[in-house]
Parts: sequence; structure tokens; C-alpha cells
Amino acid sequence: MNKQVVLDGAPPRQPLYAHLDPVVDFLVANGNALAYPYRWGSDREGYFCVVARPIAFADLLEAFQFPPTVLLTPDLNQIYCEKTGALIRSEVSSD
Repeated sequence: MNKQVVLDGAPPRQPLYAHLDPVVDFLVANGNALAYPYRWGSDREGYFCVVARPIAFADLLEAFQFPPTVLLTPDLNQIYCEKTGALIRSEVSSD
């Protein structure tokens, strides 16, 4: 199976989180859901997307090729882009 490549940053003239949208799409299409009525929010630390259930890291690694700047952290149940500060996290822990 060919893996979809996640860019290390957003394409020009796109929101800073745009390169992580395919990851959110995949999570939602495979049984997760957005935890809030909005997809992306922002605070002083950057953009964030919160999903309702634990992130399926094994499924993501099968489907995507992540650059070194996008950190998958299962113990924190989050995905963080060091380059843009965009964060995908779960509202609940995976325990």
C-alpha cells in the first residue's frame, strides 16, 4: 500500500494546519469524531484540533508517511508539528 505523505508544513497561502487536515480526515473517516463543533481552534500556542476518542496511531503509521517535524506522541495522545505549532490531540487518554 502506498502511504500518503504528510508535508512538513502548510502549503503557501494555506492555514498553518492545512498539512494536517488529511490526518484529521482519516481519523474521522475511521471512527473518531471531532470533540467540538469546530475543526480547528487557536490559542496563544497555535492551532489545535481535538478529537473525541484516542488517536489510532498504528492505523496512522500504516496510512501516512510523516516527516521528522511532525511528532506522533502516543503517550500524550497527540500529534504535533514542530514547524507550525499545529496540534491534534485527543480529549481522552488512550488508557
